[in-house]
Amino acid sequence: MPLSAVCAWCALTAALLVWSGHRIYTGVIANMYHEFTLYALLVRSTCYPADAAHPIHCARVLCACLHLLDGRGNGKRYALDVRFLIPRSNEYDYIRKTYPEYLNACMAFLSLPRSEEEVRKINTDISTCTCSTPPDENTRRLLEWLHTFEPTRLFTLEDFIRALVRHLAGVLHNAVTSKTVGGVTAIRGLKKNRKKYAGVPLWPKDSSELIPHGLERSMQGYAATFRLCGEPRIEETLLLINNLLAIRGRSIIPYLLQLDPEWPMKISHLAMGLLVERRRTLGRPVDIGTQLSWMETLILLMECCGRLADGGIVNATDIAMFVRVVWPRGPEGGCQCCGILFVCDALIKELPLFLDGTSLSIFTAEDITRFIQLFACYGATFYAHKPSTDTTDYCREIVDTYNLMQAASRFADPFVAAFNGLIWAITMRRCAAPECRETFATAGRSFARCAGCGVMRYCSRECQTRAWKHATFSHKAVCAKMRVLSDRTRLPSVSAVAADRGRQSFIDACRADEDLGALARDCACHTQDLMAARNDHSEATMTEAFRELHGSSPPLGDRAV
Repeated sequence: MPLSAVCAWCALTAALLVWSGHRIYTGVIANMYHEFTLYALLVRSTCYPADAAHPIHCARVLCACLHLLDGRGNGKRYALDVRFLIPRSNEYDYIRKTYPEYLNACMAFLSLPRSEEEVRKINTDISTCTCSTPPDENTRRLLEWLHTFEPTRLFTLEDFIRALVRHLAGVLHNAVTSKTVGGVTAIRGLKKNRKKYAGVPLWPKDSSELIPHGLERSMQGYAATFRLCGEPRIEETLLLINNLLAIRGRSIIPYLLQLDPEWPMKISHLAMGLLVERRRTLGRPVDIGTQLSWMETLILLMECCGRLADGGIVNATDIAMFVRVVWPRGPEGGCQCCGILFVCDALIKELPLFLDGTSLSIFTAEDITRFIQLFACYGATFYAHKPSTDTTDYCREIVDTYNLMQAASRFADPFVAAFNGLIWAITMRRCAAPECRETFATAGRSFARCAGCGVMRYCSRECQTRAWKHATFSHKAVCAKMRVLSDRTRLPSVSAVAADRGRQSFIDACRADEDLGALARDCACHTQDLMAARNDHSEATMTEAFRELHGSSPPLGDRAV
């Protein structure tokens, strides 16, 4: 079955579900075998397209279906004609449970590379309605209504692609925030709540479903799709990328930047556009809808920075590619970063403006403080990767946080440092060999722990052997020490360690036993040196306050509607 046909059929099917108000459209199914779902009915009863490479419905119908699927309803304006809000729909769980084939087809459609000629032909075909008349009355009535959607607007392939990107971004956002993603993921804990859906697992069941044509070919298709969406409205595209990063991790970054090197600048333009609009409206009333859009754009940017600062997702090379986008300062010499570090700096400096001159503001002082703290935390991670020629005077919040993180890693209580090092080692989702960059997400599996210490993970026996004999960071020197330290302090489970439970008892045990304290010092030195060598300014190197802040949920979260 052609993917494009499946995409069109399933979009129409799911729209019927919402439009009729029932999980099964009984008016249609009454004349067919009762065991068929509406999805199966339409696939059987809809005529196959003459050209298998093209959708069988026009862009207006497809966009109308996606509009309904995203919970907009037939009384709301088309989502892409109004201000950005993160897509949320009560139907997403049901669609993920019932129509995984539909979602797989949508991902395959978006990630399929096409020639310019193929794109032109599809655009010509779906911009003009050639929809056939269905044989049954109920489907015919639905199609008539769908053809009245936004009657004054001309829908093209670009509109359909943008709507599909928005829809899939919303579905994946639902999967990530509800922690119901299947398979191995870059971020730990994304399948925490899947057990309650064990009977019928929710989509995606595995991260490979997001790259249906293989990693390289799928990323080529995504890059072409993202370029087609254009920059004037990149919020939905960035939301999709954020969630792909959460699930697939750093495997997508090299392809993303190789195929479209402008992404760091696009993120900067989005942040600056938001700040320019805020400055222009100072002192004037601003409606709640606009403020909600501002809030959700800030959350989107915060999630983007958080993904790129997460040592479990990216490595130093990845961060540098997003930070070291510079422009020269002119006669005075030096340069200024205009990438993701610039975004954090600019937002921190101007976030207080969102409290000024706006009646009925949805922003509170607590919200702004929280945003500033988080952007300072992420900015401090990016600050460590700025080029030496960067002469920018960065805001005090970023510099102070960076200095705190450095001080915590160098001069902390050795027993605190030992515990932090164990947090880093036990919870990291990548290979512990010093030069290896393999992660759970890139390998598509978890890695076995060292049988000796039970702490460090390695992607292969070869990496474990290299780490064991490494000239600078020999695991052989600390393996037995880590095991004894872990056993004698009764180190808690991985989830408890990540939550800092057992921290004080660990420190007390090390202080009470001189031999145990010596082991803790050796392990602290090893893990801190290893983190420094990998440029891993992760949660383990943060002060306790910032680690708690970094691990908490985004401000306001789902308050926006």
